[in-house]
Amino acid sequence: MKTEKRSQAVDRKRAEQTVLVIGGSGGMSSRYRDVVEKHGWSMRHYENRVPPGARHGAGRIALIIIMVTMVSHALRDQMQSLAVDGAPVIYLRSASVSALKAAIEQQAEQKAA
Repeated sequence: MKTEKRSQAVDRKRAEQTVLVIGGSGGMSSRYRDVVEKHGWSMRHYENRVPPGARHGAGRIALIIIMVTMVSHALRDQMQSLAVDGAPVIYLRSASVSALKAAIEQQAEQKAA
């Protein structure tokens, strides 16, 4: 019973956190979202630019993932303004769903430990 309450609290805390995916392919956004939400986080995907006020709508940022092969320099620079709260930043060489999944799973394991 105590373990169940603890896991519910962890699930609730994760749901209140957001993963920012910077770059990548807009056509893959729903598949990226599926991977992130499977681990209980919400996701914001910025393919071309970060809109004004994005920081306020993002909630608590748990992780920032930058897909370096598919991101403009301007977008990368805009991301710097969102890197607050000590959120880890992960740089991926690939914009693939499998690369995102591996990064998310590794981060989830680290947070659980």
